[in-house]
Amino acid sequence: MIEKEKGNIAMRLAVTTMIATLAAGALSPAGRAGIPPQEGQEGREIGRTTEKELKVVLTSNFGTVFISRGEPEKMVLVEGGDNRDASSRINVDYAIRNRVGYMDLELGEGEKNREGKKGGFKIEGLNAGDWNLKFTDAVPISFDIELGVGKGNFDLSGLLVKDFNLSTGASEVNLSFAEPNKNCIDNLNIESGVSKFSGKNLCNANFKKFKFQGGVGAYTLDFSGALNNEVDVDVEVGMGVLTIIVPGESGARVFYDKSWISRLECEDDFHASNDNEYITDNYYKVAGRMNIRVDSGLGSIRIRHR
Repeated sequence: MIEKEKGNIAMRLAVTTMIATLAAGALSPAGRAGIPPQEGQEGREIGRTTEKELKVVLTSNFGTVFISRGEPEKMVLVEGGDNRDASSRINVDYAIRNRVGYMDLELGEGEKNREGKKGGFKIEGLNAGDWNLKFTDAVPISFDIELGVGKGNFDLSGLLVKDFNLSTGASEVNLSFAEPNKNCIDNLNIESGVSKFSGKNLCNANFKKFKFQGGVGAYTLDFSGALNNEVDVDVEVGMGVLTIIVPGESGARVFYDKSWISRLECEDDFHASNDNEYITDNYYKVAGRMNIRVDSGLGSIRIRHR
């Protein structure tokens, strides 16, 4: 086992050895395991070696991006949808340093020259308008995602999410955690522009602080899921319409500066403790508590407790 790990380390440090490994099949066509690509679809995978953590930077100019749990031994499986437009590209840089995998994915970047990271390798030229990315559930993952125009469907159920940052432009995004995250996220940040955003079972993300910034659009933040401690939620909305759902078994305290140009609507089980604070009857009786700070411009915010 010691000799094998030394060999893996040497492989990661030497570019020539890495290229030879790729040729041998460490980066192999999708379809040997899992769901095979459909007609007109291409795919590649990156196998796991000795990584103990993964950091992902994902940029998409246009198209539809799906993220979900994949197989433990594959850091990522990338599948392209049925779109043969050669101007649409996916480029992946991947390098391993100190047993941490650094993955840089650019979707819909078109034709351009790019140099891979030192000691890493690239996947280029997968033509697609839709991308299906399946990540390993064996190591903690930090996501830094930027979407331009298009759609995103991020089902992070079963993944070990360490950090999550999302910035969207003119897009429609669904984010869900059907299962409790076994990793703790210190800061979960979402910035949504002219878009539609829906977050489901967000308390399953296991965050300490949640921050949402919305511009113009319709947004839903459903904080259902497991909550056994006190967390902070900061929400800023420009001209959008936002619905916040707090599970009935959790307590909530809402801080809001009243303004004649914005509107806040809380359900009946919230009562005003002062002019700028609303609190549920069970806030001091339960372990799971949410401190929600709301800042709204011309927007409308509705808070439900169910």
